[in-house]
Amino acid sequence: MLQEILMLKFEVIIIGVYALGFDCEWLGKRIDTRMVEDLRRLNKHYGVSLVGEGGEYETLVLDAPFFKKKIKIAKAEKVWKGQSGYFLISEAQLENK
Repeated sequence: MLQEILMLKFEVIIIGVYALGFDCEWLGKRIDTRMVEDLRRLNKHYGVSLVGEGGEYETLVLDAPFFKKKIKIAKAEKVWKGQSGYFLISEAQLENK
């Protein structure tokens, strides 16, 4: 599924992490080939679902082939509490492709 997202040129970011192995650095990162490899390592070490199906992480699609406009994040911050966190987007705009 992740490879298909990459192949179809979806622009997806991580907006929440809730499992052992993730840290604040994951928040706001784009899903790309390198991140998929990092997810595979977490899967082997911690049993994290590669697609976050167990609630380990949440995503936001910023752009997809069928979107008329893409979402551009203008202002956001990382919020970390204990062993989990989220990417708080406080300002965004629609942008022409």
